[in-house]
Amino acid sequence: MAASKFGARAPAKKKATAVTGRGARREGPAKEVAEPADTRGSSLVKHAVDALRTRILAAPEAGAFLGSEEQLIAEVGVSRPTFRQAARLLEHEMLLKIKRGIGGGFFAQPPSAQAVSRMAAIYLSARTTTLQHVASAIGPVLEEAAALLAASNDTAVPRRLATYVAANAGFDGSPDEGLRVRVVREFETLVGDLCGNPAIALLLHTLLDLVHSRHGDQVRLTRERAAVHATFHRQLLEAVQRGDPDIARLLTRRHATMFAAGLPDTAITT
Repeated sequence: MAASKFGARAPAKKKATAVTGRGARREGPAKEVAEPADTRGSSLVKHAVDALRTRILAAPEAGAFLGSEEQLIAEVGVSRPTFRQAARLLEHEMLLKIKRGIGGGFFAQPPSAQAVSRMAAIYLSARTTTLQHVASAIGPVLEEAAALLAASNDTAVPRRLATYVAANAGFDGSPDEGLRVRVVREFETLVGDLCGNPAIALLLHTLLDLVHSRHGDQVRLTRERAAVHATFHRQLLEAVQRGDPDIARLLTRRHATMFAAGLPDTAITT
């Protein structure tokens, strides 16, 4: 206790202590507990991602030039580190292509069925999904697409289907198995594209890509099996031309069952 000029002893001020190391104590000013880091940084990244994604989806075509880094930073209104973090996220989503050097910049890469298929393959492989599982999913989706085709009032639908069938007439007799597989896959993809339901089209694209692109070496298509596919193509075309969705469903259901029987029961891989 120190004496004041009036004789009284004022209490000494206590100094705050802090623990350092293994129980050691040192004196010093008391420190406030640090507050949790705010989310401003992550919010800015999200803002940048959303802004860039909107630009990408509005691009007139794949590969469209979006701008240089300086231009896009000014447009989005964020710092360079934030912009680059957002760009990396979109590049990972396969929506953005970045080219360095002369003629470089940022280019739109609109979403594709292949990108969805890649993510689906990763998801399904982690859950020990087999080709038979995928085949059993293709059947109902292809069946619904075929029925929608036959019920469509769009005169372009049967015309485009007929054009494809005519252009590939006799494919089943080709000695090139790769060509036979391509025609079969493209026909089924076309059925999805023409059905008028984007969700069904995407599902077909994704499921067919899982089978053909990632496990094509396990999908064999002999001339005999290709002939069965060729018959199905002609029969489905006739059902679509007649506007008969019930027959289109029946034909597709039978065909999908045959298709599934020809696939091995091996696991999906990435």
